[in-house]
Amino acid sequence: MLKNISIQWKIAFFTALYILIVLFGSIIFAVWNFEKNLMKERESSTVNNIVSLIESYKDYFILRNLEKIDEMVKSISSLVPVKEVLVLDTDGRIIGHTDISYLGKFEKSLLEKFKRGEDFFKEKNANYVSLFYTVLVDTTPVGYVVSTYDKTLIKASVDFDIMRIAIQTLFISSFVILASFIGTFFIAGFMIRPIRVLKNKIVNLTSNIDNPLIIEKPLKPKLSKECIKEISQECWLASERASEIMLNLGEMTLKDCQHCEKYKKAVSNEIEELTFSFYMMVASLQDYLRKLDEAYKERETLNCLASMGEMSAKVAHEIKNALYAIGNAANYMRSNVDNPLVKEFSTVIKDEVNRLNEMTVSFLNFSKLIEPKLKMENINQVIEDSVRLLADDFKSENIDVILDLDENLPPVKLDKNLFRQVIFNLSINAIDVLREKKGERIFRIKTFQENRYNSSYIKVIFEDNGSGIPDDIKEKIFKPFFSTKPKGTGLGLPIVYKIVFSHGWIINMESEVGKGTKFIIEIKM
Repeated sequence: MLKNISIQWKIAFFTALYILIVLFGSIIFAVWNFEKNLMKERESSTVNNIVSLIESYKDYFILRNLEKIDEMVKSISSLVPVKEVLVLDTDGRIIGHTDISYLGKFEKSLLEKFKRGEDFFKEKNANYVSLFYTVLVDTTPVGYVVSTYDKTLIKASVDFDIMRIAIQTLFISSFVILASFIGTFFIAGFMIRPIRVLKNKIVNLTSNIDNPLIIEKPLKPKLSKECIKEISQECWLASERASEIMLNLGEMTLKDCQHCEKYKKAVSNEIEELTFSFYMMVASLQDYLRKLDEAYKERETLNCLASMGEMSAKVAHEIKNALYAIGNAANYMRSNVDNPLVKEFSTVIKDEVNRLNEMTVSFLNFSKLIEPKLKMENINQVIEDSVRLLADDFKSENIDVILDLDENLPPVKLDKNLFRQVIFNLSINAIDVLREKKGERIFRIKTFQENRYNSSYIKVIFEDNGSGIPDDIKEKIFKPFFSTKPKGTGLGLPIVYKIVFSHGWIINMESEVGKGTKFIIEIKM
């Protein structure tokens, strides 16, 4: 039954049960110890009262005042536990007794006990205790008293008093247990609230793992924002951009952050550590899934490139030979047949042959294995020289070219001719897109350096403010022979991808319909 009860109820129940066990154990021990001490105290009090009464009647033993001695016997026997009182004179005659029928008799055996024993001693028999007391004047005995009391009566009195205290204690204990249960229930609810929040986040994320991690406010707002390990600009524990920072760090959160001294000091309890560990796990998992998706797309693209390259090489070779023959035949007809219709169609054939020939050359170039000849180059200079060659094309289409180049960039190892081809292809692609745009036409190339994950990167961004790329074709743009242009070969961007990949770089695309497109090349230094 307890399996189906929430943690909050379990904590409250078991805490109350624990307090109940401790309280009852404490009460039982206290009662046992208290009873033991109270028995001793009550018994000692009884003995002291008997002795005190005997001493108060000492003078009447000297005077042999039997009336007063009888009064003493009655006073002693009036004490609750006392059952019998016997008084002897120095000759052993009974001069006082709770049962008057014994008066005048001799108890020589008791007298012998007094003479053999001390002035004051006890004899115990089952539940009864006999108190032997010698009445002395100076050092001379003037009489003897034997008082017998019942210990069970003392115990009954003690038990009655303890029972009253126990009932009061149980009432207080019940109140304490109830208060503890209620208090623990609310405290447990407060303590496990982060676990409930974490559970909801787990449910939301596991239902769709592609959903980004969302942390709405700083986890530790009083903490300094400085990242002491210098793996990000801000510490995600104190930042308002915790989600963004963690997703950028990815697996670095598990590798570095959980071993960071700042993190260890910031975590105040196990529940908080569990919550933060979950955030780090999700960030690492989403980073892994992102890299896995990128690797899958990259492998798919490379497989396609390899297949198309091999096919292109074979097909282009055969087509090139056929185009050569068709072109010669068209030239022959145009030169030797004096017919306007023949001349017109032969011209069309020649133009199409030239177009197909250019496409064939592109196929052959695409099929070649790219082996960049790397040299240290000023990447900004290569960009400026390439854009200068395309200045007339931009001008004819009224496109404003903005070069936002970081002058402090270090030299980069690259193949200048291949990188120039990347610039040409992306620029021509932008010109074709902006040609259809009304209003201001802007093409921007930006370079800058950034540090991330203890590594330095150079980014080159090619951005236009064209119509953008619809979501349904974003994944196809780097695939060979896919083109949205009526006369496009579909090899411009795949060649760009192939060149970038041959350099060991990364290229990504960001686009929003109606706002424009960015191609981002990332170069690790």
